[in-house]
Amino acid sequence: MRIATEKFDYIVVGAGSSGCALAGRLARLLPQANIALIESGPNDHSALVKIPAALILQLPVRSGRNYAYQTVPQQGRNDRCGYQPRGRGLGGCSSINAMVYIRGHPGDYDSWADGGCNGWRWERSRIDESLTLLFLT
Repeated sequence: MRIATEKFDYIVVGAGSSGCALAGRLARLLPQANIALIESGPNDHSALVKIPAALILQLPVRSGRNYAYQTVPQQGRNDRCGYQPRGRGLGGCSSINAMVYIRGHPGDYDSWADGGCNGWRWERSRIDESLTLLFLT
């Protein structure tokens, strides 16, 4: 296998959302760099990744796509352990979250904008959401 002897300028470990974004950004900023993106899990060609309802088949079991960690006993939960699904494979946890996301609280967005994050005000983020909905219909 060629990769075993090849030299890389950058090695990104983990092809979850952050790892993929980092490797992509490095590739754009440093087109001459030799970049390796290493992931221990499978690719994302499976229907288990592409179909949101398939989430039920991935959780809560440990599999090639889910590390299915358990926390240590939690005092605030009567010493019960908590289930922590962690994605494994191209896309990481984003591959097993059934494409579900939750909008933040409006006050959080506004406080970020007040703190200097231009463009993060709640009303601005709702404009972006409306544009997304427009393109999906």
